[in-house]
Amino acid sequence: MKKRIYTAAGLFLAAALVLGGCGKEKVPESEFATADEAKEALTSAETIEIYFDLYGSKRKTKIVADGKVAGYLQKNTVYINEEEWFSIDYVEDEPINDREGSGTTYGYYDASGTCLGYAQEQYVDTSYGKDTRLIFLDVDETPLDYQSSRSGRILYDENDEEIGSGKIGRSGVSLLDQWYTNLYCAVFKTETDGTRQIDFMDRMAMLWRLERDYRSIDDNPVNTGVQIYETVAVVFVLILLIGSSFSKWRQKKKN
Repeated sequence: MKKRIYTAAGLFLAAALVLGGCGKEKVPESEFATADEAKEALTSAETIEIYFDLYGSKRKTKIVADGKVAGYLQKNTVYINEEEWFSIDYVEDEPINDREGSGTTYGYYDASGTCLGYAQEQYVDTSYGKDTRLIFLDVDETPLDYQSSRSGRILYDENDEEIGSGKIGRSGVSLLDQWYTNLYCAVFKTETDGTRQIDFMDRMAMLWRLERDYRSIDDNPVNTGVQIYETVAVVFVLILLIGSSFSKWRQKKKN
């Protein structure tokens, strides 16, 4: 009987460690030969997938360009292999915030803190009247030749034509992750003839907009620890019950 209890306890511990992600988390490695190739792919790809924890910041999640892993995201920083590329953050005390008709501003910064560009909500003229858009600007605050809807769901070119989309969902997320984590996937698609370039940093600004709106709709995160151990506890009880029933069956058979 003791042997069965120890075995069940061992299975309980093993299940808890597996579901809880015990051990050092594996870093998603780029499938491109060099960091420059990965960056180029993230700029020109027709489909970008960014996996992220909607309610956490410690997890390392992969970034995929046209089906190939190009890097990973941890909190607000993008890495290629284990080398930092850039971080995105809110801009609070820079002159760009003084623009008339502007709202939330996001800045992109390299590992040394040097600004690489911006995305800013601006109230602008569009083909159908005034609207708030997410305007992308270079480090000199010059607007680029594309912009996004405020929500991050539609990408427009310089002629105000729709050239891309963004959405959040669980597509591509494993069933185990769907049950026990807050892992989601943002998918950005762009109509391209192979020449259009969309800076990946701007994708991160669109992601932040999508995340913010999604949280306002789905504000019931998975309580990972509680749900994992509730499941493991149920499994543990089932193992004990099955073990006890088997023991009684064997004893009855002997008699």
